[in-house]
Amino acid sequence: MGVKTEFRASEPISDQEKTQINSVRAMLQERLPNGIPDDVNTDLNLCRWLRGYHGDMEKIVKNFATYLASRKAAGFVGDDFAEKFFDLPDIEPFLQYIASSRLQDRQWSDEHNAFLFVERAWSQPKEFIKTFKTSDYLLHCFGYSEMLQQLILRREKKQSSDKGPVQFIVIFDLNTVNITDYVNPMSGYMKLWQIRSELWQDWYPEMVQRIYLTNPPRLLGLLWKVARVFLSEENLKRIEIISHTPDLSAKFLPPWLVPKEYGGEFVNTIPPGDETGVSIRRKISPTDYYKPYQHYVKNGIDRPKPSHKDVSPAEKFVFKIQVPKGKKLLWDFTASGEVQFAIYRGNNRNDLVFPSFHLITNKLNEEGTLNDVSDSEISFEFQNLSGYFTLKLEYTVAIL
Repeated sequence: MGVKTEFRASEPISDQEKTQINSVRAMLQERLPNGIPDDVNTDLNLCRWLRGYHGDMEKIVKNFATYLASRKAAGFVGDDFAEKFFDLPDIEPFLQYIASSRLQDRQWSDEHNAFLFVERAWSQPKEFIKTFKTSDYLLHCFGYSEMLQQLILRREKKQSSDKGPVQFIVIFDLNTVNITDYVNPMSGYMKLWQIRSELWQDWYPEMVQRIYLTNPPRLLGLLWKVARVFLSEENLKRIEIISHTPDLSAKFLPPWLVPKEYGGEFVNTIPPGDETGVSIRRKISPTDYYKPYQHYVKNGIDRPKPSHKDVSPAEKFVFKIQVPKGKKLLWDFTASGEVQFAIYRGNNRNDLVFPSFHLITNKLNEEGTLNDVSDSEISFEFQNLSGYFTLKLEYTVAIL
């Protein structure tokens, strides 16, 4: 007998949705210079966007275009992306600090038309944000979400036409959380969680079927206040708090799907995951903290004198620079508030060379090297996300 849950498998595409899918596909093909990549140009995938954005086609087209340009800039493409993700040079160095599920889509439920993965919450939030630049962490979350999407798209290619979109189920373990670390909504790690949540809600709508929070802290009321900072009302409804761990397999999910650690029967035997299927992280120490400006040192130059700019509330500042043939760019910046940042060629925001990210620099500056931009005009775009306060920007760009 199947396990009854409030959330069932996603419904098949309706006739009305088929018409909407054709409309949004036509809009995307008209506005995207290179069209829609084949892997994401499926009815089921576009159906997820339509449902996640409640049919708001203008918003879908805008966010879909930014997602595609950012995906290409990050290099998160290719038929083998799901297999190569953990070995990417921008990802692999940070895996030792993150408890990432390595289950892929092996824990699969036909009843739910979904697979399961496990994530453990940060255990050292104050140290974590000194170890990762905001963009480092967002690249990891972006790439991980893309990996999950690629697994979903593979499943959908094989399923019968009468099924709806494939999704995933999350077991999110709060065992290592000290809830008092998350009381201040303006803290750096709270902001990082918020930005991460925005990314997957904006670029990967309707992929999550259910989120089971296990080992919750005692202050449940405070936990809900924290969750409301991160999640839309629609995604809040997908959360189930499991105060008694055995309930997860007794009341919500089939025992064979749930790892033994959470009261089920599954035991992972495939490395590098532990018995639950999660990679083992190590404790962060001060020697792990990120050291800024090392890209200048590695290239044998001093950091150039920075420039300054005040960006008015809700305004954009774009700095352009021509890169001669055979040269590369080194850059860094700090901002007094939250900023939407992107780097692209010329005036074409669909030709990103660095993903469009919502960033904060209150703990670490943002910096990087662009090697493949020679013989191009490159635009650095900074958008002040505050509607009330002026953004004070300090930035440096060097040609080498």
